[in-house]
Amino acid sequence: MQHSRATELSGKRKSIGKRKLSDQETDGIEAPQQRTISELLSKNHNTPQQHNSSPTSKRQRSSPPSSSARLQDLISPERMYNFSNSEPQANRAFGQKIAGLDASPATMRARANNAAPRQSNFTPHTGAKKLVVKNLRAGPRLNQDTYFEKVWAQLDAALVAIFERGKPEASLEELYKGAENVCRQGRAAMLAKELQEKCREYISGNLRESLVDRTSEGNDVDALRAVVDAWTTWNSKLVAIRWIFYYLDQSFLLHSKDFSVIHEMGLIQFRSHIFSDPALKPKILQGVCDLIEADRKDDKGALVDSTLLRQAIGLFHDLSVYTSDFEPRMLTESEAFFASWAEKEAADQYLATYAENSHRLIENEVNRCDLYSLNRNTRQKLSDLLDQNLVMKQESVLLSHADVLGLMRTSNKIALERLYSLLERRSLGSKLKTAFGTYIVEEGSGIVFDEERESEMVTRLLEFKKQLDDTWRDSFHKNEVLGHTLRESFETFMNKGKKSESSRGTDNPKTGEMIAKYVDMLLKGGWKVLPGRKPEDATLADEDAEINRQLDQVLDLFRFVHGKAVFEAFYKNDLARRLLMGRSASDDAEKSMLARLKTECGSSFTHNLESMFKDMDLARDEMASYNSLLRERKEKPLLDLNVNVLSSAAWPTYPDVPVRIPPDIAKAINDFEQFYHNKYNGRKLSWKHSLAHCQLRARFPKGDKEIVVSSFQAIVLLLFNDVPEGGTLSYPEIQEATGLSDPELKRTLQSLACAKYRVLTKKPKGKDINPTDVFAYNAAFSDPKMRIKINQIQLKETKEENRTTHERVAADRHYETQAAIVRIMKSRKVITHAELVAEVIKATRSRGVLEPAEIKKNIEKLIEKDYMEREEGNRYKYLA
Repeated sequence: MQHSRATELSGKRKSIGKRKLSDQETDGIEAPQQRTISELLSKNHNTPQQHNSSPTSKRQRSSPPSSSARLQDLISPERMYNFSNSEPQANRAFGQKIAGLDASPATMRARANNAAPRQSNFTPHTGAKKLVVKNLRAGPRLNQDTYFEKVWAQLDAALVAIFERGKPEASLEELYKGAENVCRQGRAAMLAKELQEKCREYISGNLRESLVDRTSEGNDVDALRAVVDAWTTWNSKLVAIRWIFYYLDQSFLLHSKDFSVIHEMGLIQFRSHIFSDPALKPKILQGVCDLIEADRKDDKGALVDSTLLRQAIGLFHDLSVYTSDFEPRMLTESEAFFASWAEKEAADQYLATYAENSHRLIENEVNRCDLYSLNRNTRQKLSDLLDQNLVMKQESVLLSHADVLGLMRTSNKIALERLYSLLERRSLGSKLKTAFGTYIVEEGSGIVFDEERESEMVTRLLEFKKQLDDTWRDSFHKNEVLGHTLRESFETFMNKGKKSESSRGTDNPKTGEMIAKYVDMLLKGGWKVLPGRKPEDATLADEDAEINRQLDQVLDLFRFVHGKAVFEAFYKNDLARRLLMGRSASDDAEKSMLARLKTECGSSFTHNLESMFKDMDLARDEMASYNSLLRERKEKPLLDLNVNVLSSAAWPTYPDVPVRIPPDIAKAINDFEQFYHNKYNGRKLSWKHSLAHCQLRARFPKGDKEIVVSSFQAIVLLLFNDVPEGGTLSYPEIQEATGLSDPELKRTLQSLACAKYRVLTKKPKGKDINPTDVFAYNAAFSDPKMRIKINQIQLKETKEENRTTHERVAADRHYETQAAIVRIMKSRKVITHAELVAEVIKATRSRGVLEPAEIKKNIEKLIEKDYMEREEGNRYKYLA
């Protein structure tokens, strides 16, 4: 039994040196009597007699230490926490707690080593499972209540010092270890309760009373500042408190369901006793609202500190009262401010100013949300309030017809963009279409019907279209509805027609004619004739590319024109003059325009135009054959003759103007006519002398010149070859010799004697030609140019020709309308008036939209011609 007990004790002693004592073990450790320990140690020897006879076995009695000394030993930080992992140190620590031990640890180890070796059942590295000490007298245990009271007294004093912004008397390490000891003794809940109560007393007592006193007399912003300062100070105090009670915070409060961690406890108490106080809460919230309102009004005197506002928002986030208390109050104040601001601005400011100020207000609100960390939900609610008060409630102001038209007329794209963006916040941007359409029709109609600036119509329309496109792209952000309005409105005024002098008494739209003339100008003059271009800049650009770009722009206008017949008629006349006179600036540009028209209108539209180009190619081949025949004859012609044989179906109709041809020219014409009849039997040639042009060599005393003139001008000038030097020809004589009518002769003489190049002189002087005038060769004529070109009046479109073209187009349109009516009636037999009008408009859409009144007139004409008859119920019946 002794051997077994010794082995058990030995194993237990080894295990004591390798583990840390538990809380229960440290609480119950007392200094045992000397005898009991001596008896315990004596069991480590083999023979009890040897142990008893050892000089060191004599026990020396000593009085046990007092209870106060033992308490002081137990609460000492070094003895409470510093447990070594080595066996000798454990033994020494254990020995320090035994009073009056008669043998030192070294002596006991030496005796143990001198003992004879013996067999043992001890298993290494496992330790004893149970320690049994016989006859061990239990000493008095430590009073935990007394210890808790002492530790709490120290902690309480430290908390008071922290609350009063002082320094605790005890060190933080001692305070921390005291709190940890209490927790290890199982008093963590009591300690947490005492701490919570202490903090509550301070916050609900001294802190609250001081804040109430400070805020009782000041304004709301001062009250807010005091609370924010108190919150900042309280946070720093919570940090110090958490240092001391860190073990309690991490080991107990972190996992407790009944208590919050120290920081959260501090937040809850501050929120419950300070923020929620009836005397402080209204002032806190109103103080923040006052700061925000001052910031909105940009009142630097009222805005005390932006940092204060940022700290206040952070306080609301920390206390978790942002959504429940601050946000509703702030939104209510904001709504009242937005409503008042919108009413005042809308009443006092112009629409452009209102839109600009509204954007600035919205931008400031967004920046404020970012600057002061307002959450996304608040930003969305503020945005809704802004939209409701600035847009929805002021919709009538934003869509004021007169004001919007004013912005468009002044081309204020920035203001229009701000207005559209403001409306589009509530998807109201498309409501600008009424004012937008009205503006387009009014401005466009003013351009189309401006007879004084008729020649600039297409140029102005192109500029107007570009302005509208820029407005639609930049200001209206390519809104689909407004883009459709732009096209519809542009199409409306482009096809308006009214009987006027410019349309020669017809109601044909003028735009088709002017577009054709603009294209004629481009194809004749090229890039250098464009408005705003300087002649010296012509070489700096790719002329063909610029012409193609201009043609594309003109084609955009052409797409809006319904009455393509007017454009076709004038374009055909102008193309004929360009081809006959060789006036095209670029053959590639001519063919490019023809290809565009074919793509846009179809091959039937360009069939005659293509035939005109083919005729010119065939005419060149004919002249090559004729010149080859002349070379075979070895005849030297008196003049160079060039004839263009054209098919009458493809080309415009030209009137036959009677004129007497000079003998030499008549001989050359007859010779070519005989050549042509021999080659093509049965064909008849009709000579159009009004389209001819000549190049003459003129001798003047101051230098010879080459003069490019029309056939009529050349016939008149050749008459003066037979007049002696200094001789004259009267108007009747010239008319008799040429056989020209008065209008043709007057225009011809006026171009030769009254225009820029006066190769003839007239008596009396003047710009008008009268039958009494006398004309003579101008021997004093001079010009620095060797080759001059006299204005060819005959080749220019006259007012009569213009009127004839318009009348022919109007008549053709009536015929087309009647033909469409007959085709519809033949297929339907019986039809109502409304259905017939709709069918006719649909059938003639490609040639231009007809007015219902026009269709009704043609229906009446067909009824008179017995093509159809009227029945009851406003119906028509076809008559076979």
